[in-house]
Amino acid sequence: MRFSLPYTPGLLDYVESLTPDTIKSIHDVYFSDPLINPTARHFSDIDFVDQMWIDLKLMKSRYNIKMNYTMNPSVWKNDVYLSPGKQILIDNLIDIYTRGCDMLTFNNLMLLRDIDFRENIPDFAIKLSINNKVSTLDEVEFLHEHVQLNNFILDRSVNRNLDEIIRIHEWTHDKGISLTLLGQEGCITKCPFKQTCDNMISTFHDYDIHEVNDIRLQHSQKFCDSHYNDNPADMLKSPWISPAGLVIYEPYIDYIKLAGRGVDIDSLKVMLGSYLHQKSDTSLSDIFSSHHIMSPIKTITVSELEEKGFSHQVSRCKNQCSSCNFCDKIYESIINDN
Repeated sequence: MRFSLPYTPGLLDYVESLTPDTIKSIHDVYFSDPLINPTARHFSDIDFVDQMWIDLKLMKSRYNIKMNYTMNPSVWKNDVYLSPGKQILIDNLIDIYTRGCDMLTFNNLMLLRDIDFRENIPDFAIKLSINNKVSTLDEVEFLHEHVQLNNFILDRSVNRNLDEIIRIHEWTHDKGISLTLLGQEGCITKCPFKQTCDNMISTFHDYDIHEVNDIRLQHSQKFCDSHYNDNPADMLKSPWISPAGLVIYEPYIDYIKLAGRGVDIDSLKVMLGSYLHQKSDTSLSDIFSSHHIMSPIKTITVSELEEKGFSHQVSRCKNQCSSCNFCDKIYESIINDN
C-alpha cells in the first residue's frame, strides 16, 4: 500500500525530512493549478503556483513521486462539451502533461466517453475521482469495460464495507486495475449538505472570492464544526480510516489518498506522519486537522480507539448508524476512562 499526498506549500521540505524507505511509500502528490483549474481546495493566494511546480518537479526527479493533476469539480459548464471549450480544456491538459504530470484525477464521465477528447488528451494514467461515488463491484466492472478506466478512487462509504472491497479486489486484482481509498476527509456521515457544499467549491471562482468563501466558512463553522462539537461521537461515524487500521485494508487496496489541499504543512505534518508510519499515538485533532473541534474528542488518540476494537468493528459496519450505537458507546467509554 502506498500513499497519495496533497500538495501544500512546504511539502517538499517535509518529504525530504523523511527516511528513504518512507519516501518510497509515497506514490504521488495530487494538486490543482488555480490559474488553469480554479478550485477552493487550495490557498487563495496564487503567488505560490510557480513554487508549486518547482516542488512537484523536484519530488519527481529526486524521488520518482508522480504528479497527479486533480480536476474533479462536481459542476461542469456545458461549454466543455463544445468547441472551442473542449479544445481549451484539451490544450490545458497538454500543457499540464508537458510540465511533467503523469496522472489525471478526473470525474467527467461524459468527456471520458467522448472519442475526440480521449484521443486528443495526453497519455495520462487516468484515475476516476472519489466524486463519482463508485461504491460497488458492478460500477467498477461497468466503467472498466465501457469507459476503459483502470484506476478508481472508491467512494468514502466503502471504507465501512470491507466485504464489498474484497469483492471488488477479487474481480480487479488480475486486470491491471488500481483501487484507492480516501483516508480521512472528515465530512459528516451521509451529510445531506455535502452536494451543495461541493457545488459551491466547484463554482466559487465565477463570483467574488471573498463573498462566496465567507458563505462557505460560515457553513463549515456554524454547521460542520459545531455539529461535531455538539455531537462528538459523530466524528467517529465519519467513514475515515485509522492509521493503525490500514493493515485491514492493505491486502485489497493499492493506495490511500490523504486529504489536505489548502491546509498548511505545519497542521498536516503529524497527520501525514501518522499514516505514513501507521502510528497509533496520534490524537483525532491531528487526524482531522481541517476541523476546529473544541469537544473532548479532540484529545482521544488512535490507540485508545483501537484498544476498543474500533477499526475491526467499523470496517464492516456499512455506516448503519441509526441501528448501531457502537461509536456512541466507544466515545463514552473512553471519556469515562479518562
